[in-house]
This record gives sequence, structure tokens and C-alpha cells, in this order.
Amino acid sequence: LRQGGREVEIFDADVEAKTIEQTTAYILEKNPPIVGFSVYQRALPSLELTVKSLREKGYIGHITCGGITPTLSCPWILERLGGEIDSMILGEGENALKWLAQRVLTGQEWRDLDGIAFRKNHSNVINRPLDSVDLDALPFASRDYLSFCLGKTNYATVMGSRGCYGICTFCSNYSFESSRPGPRWRPREPVKVVDEMQELYEGYGVTVFKFNDPNIFGPGKKGREHVVKICREIERRKLQFHLMGFCRGNDINGDIAIIQELKSGGFERLLIGLESSDDEILGKFCKEETVAEIERTLDVLEKEGISTIVGFMIFNPYTTTDSLRRDLLYLKRRGLYPTLSKSLRVFDGIPIQDLLEAEGRLIKRDPFEGYHDYIMPKEVAAIYVSMKSLFIHCLDPIRVMGQGKIWDIKKAPSFLERQDFNSLAEAFFRIESFLLFDLIEWTETGDFDLEKVNETLRAIYLQLDRIGELISIDVRQVVTQPEVVAREIFTLMKERPCYTFREEYRWNRD
Repeated sequence: LRQGGREVEIFDADVEAKTIEQTTAYILEKNPPIVGFSVYQRALPSLELTVKSLREKGYIGHITCGGITPTLSCPWILERLGGEIDSMILGEGENALKWLAQRVLTGQEWRDLDGIAFRKNHSNVINRPLDSVDLDALPFASRDYLSFCLGKTNYATVMGSRGCYGICTFCSNYSFESSRPGPRWRPREPVKVVDEMQELYEGYGVTVFKFNDPNIFGPGKKGREHVVKICREIERRKLQFHLMGFCRGNDINGDIAIIQELKSGGFERLLIGLESSDDEILGKFCKEETVAEIERTLDVLEKEGISTIVGFMIFNPYTTTDSLRRDLLYLKRRGLYPTLSKSLRVFDGIPIQDLLEAEGRLIKRDPFEGYHDYIMPKEVAAIYVSMKSLFIHCLDPIRVMGQGKIWDIKKAPSFLERQDFNSLAEAFFRIESFLLFDLIEWTETGDFDLEKVNETLRAIYLQLDRIGELISIDVRQVVTQPEVVAREIFTLMKERPCYTFREEYRWNRD
């Protein structure tokens, strides 16, 4: 829009921690002819409150929204907010928004544009999808919030490509990229990627970058060559960068040569989706890689001095008490410390939704109210909700109170120097795994009572002090009394009232 001469203001209410009231007041003060919302699923309640407030307070401009969730949950949003939202942009937004703005601002008809959806006569109208955007024809990303975010994280984000060649059933990016014609993975010209990074270095002093590509590798030989060319271009220019990115284990699969290329470009950390220690579960997820392949990658990365963070979904539709025990032992053996009190979330429109429906286990929910649920054995669901109880009463309040210190810990000059943050992740993991082992034992043997649960919670609260030391807070000021948490967990484990891994939106009234 700016490239075309439009005046645009980016307002990130989430980053600035603004309330609904502050957000609507700011928009009404500016009174722009077009307001566009970029929306993720958990933000749908906030979107509803904001657009309804804008209309109730007299805003008459054009409201549109776009992103992964509007693309995959289009009918839900139109039926719920069709009276407040004028249009929705489906798929990639650059060209669609440019053409929409042109039509709206000049008073022309816009409803015949490709890539647009809207409500008409109580029915949804969804126009045909747009072709893929030419990534190299786009200007570099606007960086209005860069200085603000550098003050929190000390890194900038960049993208070398869009999409991923994987077909993982739990991934909304797969469904989003499949919603338009053309390949799901598309690279940017490596020289332009490094041009953008050098511009940020020269203009803002940025030396630490996180690649936000869903996967820094594309498919096959061409996909491998793309990331290698980026690394070689950085090296050719003698730029000293510290890099982090996402990839799959089978992209590397123990290949020393590709790791050396990554290191020469400055990659210090990789985020790898492991998800499970069970090949059968990986098969259900259509990961198209094995635990052995991923392990070869983890081994060689460790040997070569590149740190790894793994994505892991210990609670998923195929979790059993046996799989929980195996996964926990595997994570401890490998020295991996993912969060344990989260479950696989079934976002609207992802492939696993159809699989669970075929299995007769899906409970559909309005995406404005939550993620789709899936039926689980009550004993496994009881373990999960007990883990959430610990998180809600203890771990999350500690994170909230210590957020400023956590940001400071993350601001090391490179990813390899963020060892205090790694120590913090390990401390949280040890507490969660301590409870989880006992929950599994109690479930399998039935041998527990309130006093045993109290004993476990008292031991956990002693470990909380270690987290307090790392982030310089008195944790006892913010956590619920251990007897209260123990009583809740005991009741949950005894009565087993749940049969799903219910995930609520935590911010639906923020």
C-alpha cells in the first residue's frame, strides 16, 4: 500500500497490550476509511468485541480482515460478523488488499474481486482464490515496530520463503497454502533476502535474526540449495549474523555438509518439530519422517555446536498412559525440555479435523468459542487437566510476574549465549515432569490419596523457588496455596470429569 502511495498506519494492539476500549478509541480518533485486522483463531473473540464496538460507536468506514484464520474459518466469521465486517481477504493479502483499497477509496464496486469474501442477502459469497503472490516483486516488510520489539527480544524476524512442503495433519499452514493455486512452498531470491538483512543491519544495527519461514528448507535439491545460497551470500558479504530458523529433522538427517553450510551463514539454533517419540503417532500426523531420522539430526547438530529446540505434543489425540511414560523417558534421556501442559489443538480447517471426524471422535466447536475438541479416555484427560491445574495456579502466574526479567534473559547478543533462558525452560520442565510421572503412576495403580497428592505438591513448591531465583521474584507471592492445588488435582484424578483435552482461549476478554 505504501509503495502505491497510500498512507498507512500499523497499530499492533497485542504488542502494545491495549484493551478493547483503548483499541477502538484509537481507531475512532484516526477515523481511517479502511481498517484491516490480521487475525489468528484465538483472537476471534477480541475481533468480535472490537468491530462491534467500532460500529456501535459510529464508525462507518470499510472493515476487512485476513490471515490464516479468516481463510480457513471464513463461513463462521461471515455468519457471525457479516453485519459488522464488510469484506474478508482469503489467502495471501498483498494484492487483494491493494486492489480492495483502490476500489473502496475511489467508490468503485469491489465485490467482484478475486480473493474476497463477503455477506450478501444472508448468504456467504466466496470469490475464487487469487494466484500466488510474486514474492520478489514485493517491497521489504514494513518495520514500524522493529525498535520496540528489539527492546524486548534483541532480534528481528525475516522470511526467506513462504509455505512448507510437508503435509502434517495438525498444521494450519498446510491448509492455508493449499487454498490457492500453485506450489505450497515458494522461495524468495536469496540475494534479496540478504539485502533485506543487510538493510536492517545498517539501519538498525541488527545482527540477530529469526527466520520465520515455516521451514527454511524447501523440497528436494532446489529447496536445499536455496538455504545454502542464503548462507553463502551472507558469508560472501562478510556479515556476522546470529541466526535461528525452523526445519524438519529429515531436512538434515545427519548431513554434516549441510550443517557446515548453515554454520558458515551464522545459524546457531534450529527449531525442529519432533512431536512424538513414537513412529506410529508420527504416521498419524503424516510427518513423513521417523524418530530415528530426527535423532540422527539431533545428534549431529549437538556434535557440531548448533543448539536445538524441539516442538513436542505429548498430549495429542493418540496419547495413552504408556505413550506418556515413553515420551517422558525419551525427553529426559535426550535432555529436551518442551512445555508439557499443552495439547495438540485442532484448529478449524486442518486435515486432522477430518481424520478425527472419520474416527467418530471430533466434537466441533464454533471457532469463536474455542478449538475443536476430540474424545479421549477419561483417565488420560484427567492427567491432562491436572497438568493444566498446575500451570494455571503456579507456572503461568510466575511467568506473568517475571515477564520483564524473562525478556531480559532472552536479550543475549546471540542465541548460543541464551543459556539462562535454557536453564529456565529446564526448570519449568522438571516441575511439570515431576507431577506428570506421579499422575501416570496414580492412574496405572490407583494407589493415591489426598495426602500423597499433597506430598507431591509440597515437593513441587520447593522446586518453584529455583525458578524464582532465575527471574528474581518471590514466587510464593503469586502462586495458589499448595493445599488448594493438591485438593483440586486429587478431585480431578478421583472423579475424572473430563473426556477431552479442553483448551480455552485465555485472552477472550483482554
